[in-house]
Amino acid sequence: MSDAWIFASLGGVGRRDGFSLQLVIAAADGINHAILTEEEFVRGVPRLVAAELAGADPAADRYWHTDAGHSLYQRTMKGRGLFGWMDVILPALEELGPPVDGPLPLPPGAFERAVAAYLTKP
Repeated sequence: MSDAWIFASLGGVGRRDGFSLQLVIAAADGINHAILTEEEFVRGVPRLVAAELAGADPAADRYWHTDAGHSLYQRTMKGRGLFGWMDVILPALEELGPPVDGPLPLPPGAFERAVAAYLTKP
C-alpha cells in the first residue's frame, strides 16, 4: 500500500520537474492525511525505480515519475479525484508482479529535515 501511496504522491516527469522530498511528504499527507515514515519511503521508492515507474536522485533531493510512470498514473487516475489512487494504483502496481527491493541512500537526517520543514511551513 505504501508503494502506491508514494507513487501517487510523486510529481513531475523527469529530474527537472520532480518533487523534493518535502513536496512528496506534503503530497502524501494531502492524499492520505498521514505523514509517510522514512521506512516506507526508503522501501517504496527503490521498488518504483526498479519497476521503471519512478526516478530518484536523493543527493539532488528529486523524485519523479518516469514516462512509463506518468503514463500509468494518467491512465489509471483518469476521471478520479485525489483519493482515487487507493482504488486504482495499488491494483495497477500489483499487476506488475512482486516488488523488487533495493537501497535508497538518503543523506543523513534528510527525511527528518523534510518532515520538519513541511510541518513548519507557513
